[in-house]
Amino acid sequence: MKEIKAYIRRDEVNEVVERLQRAGAPGVSVIEIHPVGYGYEASRFERHTARFIDRYRYLAVVKLEIMCGNDQVDTLLEVVQSSCRTGNPGDGMLVLADVVGTVRIRDGVRGEGALREGPGVAAAKPVA
Repeated sequence: MKEIKAYIRRDEVNEVVERLQRAGAPGVSVIEIHPVGYGYEASRFERHTARFIDRYRYLAVVKLEIMCGNDQVDTLLEVVQSSCRTGNPGDGMLVLADVVGTVRIRDGVRGEGALREGPGVAAAKPVA
């Protein structure tokens, strides 16, 4: 199993999540973040003498977390890359990590089975 972390622009989130769902991603967590470093800079419109938090308040970056089977990795990475690549700085970053294991708390299912719906549970429907 793998975990994909995608750091992308906020204005790309809806399209990327919808495309990931269509491509078969078991689920996507969407987290608003305030990055420091890795090429992200404080707002150019504010003086750098502003307090640390104020300098980073308007960064429009979101982190997507996707857990998936090894057979889905290349497809899901391509979905994010093709949705977000402009060729300009700030397109984002993808981080891929091995997942040692998963356990679904509700019923104790382990491994890749924990990423899929369990018996008696309807699949989550995309938000319109």
